[in-house]
Amino acid sequence: MSITPWQPNPLDSQLIDLAFAEDLGLPYSDVTTMALFPNTNHNIGKASILSKHSEPIVICGLPIVQMIFEKLSDQCDVQSVFQDGEKLASGETLLLVTGPAQALLMAERTLLNFLQHLSAIATLTRRFVNQIEHTKTSILDTRKTLPGLRHLEKYAVYCGGGVNHRMGLYDAIMVKDTHIDLLGGIHHALDKLTSNATKNLPVIVEIRTQQELEVVLQKGLQKVTRVLLDNMSLELMQNCVAMCQQIMPTEASGNIHLNNVAAVAQTGVDFISIGRLTHSAGNVDLSMKCDFSDA
Repeated sequence: MSITPWQPNPLDSQLIDLAFAEDLGLPYSDVTTMALFPNTNHNIGKASILSKHSEPIVICGLPIVQMIFEKLSDQCDVQSVFQDGEKLASGETLLLVTGPAQALLMAERTLLNFLQHLSAIATLTRRFVNQIEHTKTSILDTRKTLPGLRHLEKYAVYCGGGVNHRMGLYDAIMVKDTHIDLLGGIHHALDKLTSNATKNLPVIVEIRTQQELEVVLQKGLQKVTRVLLDNMSLELMQNCVAMCQQIMPTEASGNIHLNNVAAVAQTGVDFISIGRLTHSAGNVDLSMKCDFSDA
């Protein structure tokens, strides 16, 4: 249910190809750059990427930048000044690139789109993590990601100090309120969780009331590995956490933001899952400056 610091994924390469196809067409063509710098291999330039954001940001996406330049030219030399997960202050330079002018200019918008989006997720995640650093609680992401970008967005959460939830519907069983309601109650849902279905997979059950939790603790101890406390008041959440103490981990979710995340963590929950990490992070302000004086 989690990823390591960086694992190349075949989807990443396909995603870059799709981004190039959108921006450069097929075959790749930047008509303006090709008109101004027609000599592909001999017009060598230098580029730097720096932060114009008003506040420090957390960097994420450097492996993607490397892949982007490798796809465009084998003559590009990328030198990172910072690493993913590190803070970058306004005005500081993130990386330096030397290579053919065509490659630098063709890569600019695509690499900035990736860097700005992923760094925004990492930055927002770090803000949440900092709010609860005095507790034992971990911040989790969700499946509320852009199609095709889940691997990268979850990597960005990791770079921000968060922990990854399940990657998809295939690597964990999560019994949600919709499942429970369709089956006519939590008793029936727990009965359906056969040992064969749950073999070697974590099982998370969403609960909305203290009564539902009581059923899980009575019937589901051999099957359930974590309970998700959904949209609960702080008082109810604290009561449920106390009931689960030394029995199973707890996860809080639902309408959690920077102003209340610390209070939620102080109830004693083990995890807090937050959709806004990926669906509402926005962008950070990065810029690429080029020098073609020798081109």
